[in-house]
Amino acid sequence: MNYIVINKLVTKSIYKQIADSITEAIESGVLRYNDRLPTEKELCKLFSISQTAVKMAYEKLISEGKIVRIKGKGTYVTNRSIYQAKLHSYYAFEVDHQRFIKNTILIEKSNKDMSAIRELQLESNEYYLHMVNLYSSSKNPKLIQHVFLSHTKFKDYEELSNVEESIYDFLEKSNYKINDLRTTFTTINASAADALLLNLKQDDAIYLVRTKIVDEHGKTICYTCNYYPGNFTEFEVTVHAI
Repeated sequence: MNYIVINKLVTKSIYKQIADSITEAIESGVLRYNDRLPTEKELCKLFSISQTAVKMAYEKLISEGKIVRIKGKGTYVTNRSIYQAKLHSYYAFEVDHQRFIKNTILIEKSNKDMSAIRELQLESNEYYLHMVNLYSSSKNPKLIQHVFLSHTKFKDYEELSNVEESIYDFLEKSNYKINDLRTTFTTINASAADALLLNLKQDDAIYLVRTKIVDEHGKTICYTCNYYPGNFTEFEVTVHAI
């Protein structure tokens, strides 16, 4: 609690000093999303102040969207920005990921994911390349991206690990003619692994966006699964009148 500073000799109200101290700690990175704040009773006991002052400070921060109170659990930092994307042009906002920090955390050859084998139209004994990218902004994760490619079509591991552009652009540069994108959107509960990477609680809602990239022969050349934190992602729909 050393990020909270109270000076009882100045005219500035106690509740504003508490609110400003916590705000400064959030903005400087001392406090991060999901960090637990001290209880009202703990602050009262530590600083010998009234519970009303602490309550007013927390209510002010809640109204500003900086913290959240969860009944029976405590008060937590919730300073994550909402990521907005247009639903009607899903791959158009892939380009926006260039403003995020991208970390490729896994590249492997496998044949364990039956959904990837099915979507890539592989035999059960055929392998695919699997790449996991984590996109972050302002120290908060925005997206987990799983990319599946047929191993018979993409054998250059070094080339794959150095991909800087979107997967869509990478495929076009690899001389594949993209004919269609087939995308589905669903909501699921975060697994333990998803929660760890997206800095969420297990079973929090997340968006799962699956996309098949199809060539001119009707073959799926790439299959992606993107996971977005549900409480911090908004998809916009544009309706055009005819």
